[in-house]
Amino acid sequence: MNVKRDRSPVVEILLSTYNGEKYLKEQIDSLFAQTHKEWRLIVRDDGSTDSTVEVVKGYQSLHPGKVILVEDTEGRLGPTGSFSRLLENSTADYLMFCDQDDVWLPEKMETTLARLRTLESGFETMPLLVHTDLKVTDEGLNVIADSFLKYQNLDPGRKDLNNLLVFNNVTGCTVMMNRALKDLATPIPAEAVIHDWWMALVASAFGIIEYMNVPTVLYRQHAENVVGSTGYSIRYFASRLKTIGSTAGLIRRMVRQASALDDLYGERLSREKRLTVRTFSTLLKRRRPGRLYTLYRYKFRGTGFFWNLGVFTLWLFMSGEDGVRTYGTFKKDNA
Repeated sequence: MNVKRDRSPVVEILLSTYNGEKYLKEQIDSLFAQTHKEWRLIVRDDGSTDSTVEVVKGYQSLHPGKVILVEDTEGRLGPTGSFSRLLENSTADYLMFCDQDDVWLPEKMETTLARLRTLESGFETMPLLVHTDLKVTDEGLNVIADSFLKYQNLDPGRKDLNNLLVFNNVTGCTVMMNRALKDLATPIPAEAVIHDWWMALVASAFGIIEYMNVPTVLYRQHAENVVGSTGYSIRYFASRLKTIGSTAGLIRRMVRQASALDDLYGERLSREKRLTVRTFSTLLKRRRPGRLYTLYRYKFRGTGFFWNLGVFTLWLFMSGEDGVRTYGTFKKDNA
């Protein structure tokens, strides 16, 4: 890729909508309030039954060429499929994911673009991903927590494959990526758990992930969230015990995601990284005592003693069957 060093590059903001009429105007207005003005918003609606499409068309009529609604007759694809379609149709050198019910802080685009371009100056053809922290808010945008990562006990320094295969700490609505990553990672396979997790895995495998310790998004929590944010507390772990079947389903999906990564990129991965991916993707085929040894040896773990204890226990007692349960506790990237 020939990196354009134009003074004010265009950034494409990718927004997948679904029944988002209640908060969508606030989000789009926050885009127009950005200090970086060279951008265009590409929207794909995923089958809304409310007035979401009309809201988007209203902005499109006022700002032709700035707001673009993708005409897509394929219907509901879900968040991963919808964002994958947006990525496949993007043309800019710099891309961002956008959630319909958050609010961007004014310098979000300028701040992450500056960091990405600085990073790019030393690694011009390498897949690059920059992400930031968020402020967690209630429905009325009153701040609940100044740092989402502290609220969830996430460590952005854990960005190697052995970490990201088991736990995603890259929040999609804070991400900016370069075209090299987009070209390599798309189309996103059906086995991917969620779009931002997949992009983080590919970036970790072949490029660089950079974290900026600054909040750039008001991360709204409300009753309609498909997935919200819960603080890292005893209450959180009690709630996880109630959804142990879903967590087991997620583990199986993580294994399938790793298998897809191996199938698509195995020959291009370094020997060490391919061994890591392949080992993780075959964990459920191992005898139960061997799973714990492998989890320990390859440092397949997330953040926090109690989280790891619970997940390690699940790994130990899960069967090797390939079934996957429906999992519905991700954040509302598309809802």
